[in-house]
Amino acid sequence: MVRDELSRAVPAPPDTAGVQLDQPFDRAALVALRSAVAAHGGNLGLSGERLDLLVVVAHELASNAVRHGGGQGRLRLWRADGSVYCQVSDDGPGMPDPEPDGWGRPPPVSVEGGRGLYFVHTLADGVTVHNGDTGAVVTARFRVG
Repeated sequence: MVRDELSRAVPAPPDTAGVQLDQPFDRAALVALRSAVAAHGGNLGLSGERLDLLVVVAHELASNAVRHGGGQGRLRLWRADGSVYCQVSDDGPGMPDPEPDGWGRPPPVSVEGGRGLYFVHTLADGVTVHNGDTGAVVTARFRVG
């Protein structure tokens, strides 16, 4: 897979009418969220392996939000500039190191955890992370076509 350099500029999600999926979630909703992401990702133009990668990344980001971000979050999907964007936000403490530069390398085997964001970085075409006043916002991009 050809990778883009990470970009700080993520197109703003369109107004509510342009967001294909805008769904709050908690631990109990993770399985249903995967199904919703698969259905809406297909409607946005992803298929086959590209759609599978979106579902895996969305699930990993949502699981991280549940585990580390306060037990719940919000997932939004939209299409802009020839790509599908998957954005997960939460109300947790944010990420201690929001810079994804090190995500391109797997963590040492001796380290517990930390592999999920490595996989997100590896599977998506681009990833941005923003820590806000009320949690983290991670956006993954998947080129269509």
